[in-house]
Amino acid sequence: MCQMRRMECSEMRTDATDVLDAAIPVLVRDRGASMQVVAARAGISRATLARMFPTRQAFVQAVAAKILDDCDSALTAAESGSGLTDAALAGLTAEYIPFAQLWNLVYVEPDVLGAPEAAERAERIFARTTALMAAGQDAGILRTDMPATWLASTFCGLAETAWELTLEGHMGTRQAPSFLTAVLHHGLAAAR
Repeated sequence: MCQMRRMECSEMRTDATDVLDAAIPVLVRDRGASMQVVAARAGISRATLARMFPTRQAFVQAVAAKILDDCDSALTAAESGSGLTDAALAGLTAEYIPFAQLWNLVYVEPDVLGAPEAAERAERIFARTTALMAAGQDAGILRTDMPATWLASTFCGLAETAWELTLEGHMGTRQAPSFLTAVLHHGLAAAR
């Protein structure tokens, strides 16, 4: 039965999170991608996408909410404990993709910028990232001769670069976290 109606069966198994995960790279490559293009690349019909997200604005806002939720989760994990440790920094870089997406989509997508709650959440996430970098400075694992805001911006910018390179096939998905950690430890490390 599923073989005869493969599209319907695969759509029944598709949830909104799967669609959003598939859609984010589409929007990175083409911020103006139509709902039809997004649906095709996510492997679902336009009608299914419309049932999940009735308007493009609702869809883009759902993308932003997922990215922001993922950033919150990664920060919460890195913040648990006392100060920023080498292990917490490695854990944060392992979860770099939402920060790349935050930098790439949430700050530039006009539909998201029109949603004050998304912009406010993005500001809070960046403030938490900055505070985490300041904790790393206090712990002596990140250099102190640069502002924590610079370190947070550098992390997000490097995360965006790493993610784009993986999407384009220039680096492996497992390489990116270790490269980010190496740059943060050696390029931003406190003099020892």
